[in-house]
Amino acid sequence: MKKIVIFTFLFLIGLFPIISAMNVDYFYSPTCSACNSIKSLVSNLYNKFDYHNWNFLDITKGSYNVGAVPTIKIKTDDCREIELIGTGEIDKYLKCELQEMSTLECPTHLQLKRGSYFIE
Repeated sequence: MKKIVIFTFLFLIGLFPIISAMNVDYFYSPTCSACNSIKSLVSNLYNKFDYHNWNFLDITKGSYNVGAVPTIKIKTDDCREIELIGTGEIDKYLKCELQEMSTLECPTHLQLKRGSYFIE
């Protein structure tokens, strides 16, 4: 009983972060060389962050509103949307976006693009 009370207290004061699920839509084409080059990265992150809702969407088998592949769209429970386009953005920012979308230790790619943080 004492452990439950301590855990509840620590959880309520924020020492244990709440892990919320996100929807992760990965748009790809089987014939896309860029998509194939990040296949292992996406697969590894899928296995590591399997508590998120992942959708692997082959653009040759449906009509999707994406301009290029590979593209990853992330929607959070608090209605934030992130879009990563191309291997450069996906390779550089996807892991951070999946871990913590708004911390100084791992700023979002949009914050980096706006120059809010200096990254060496």
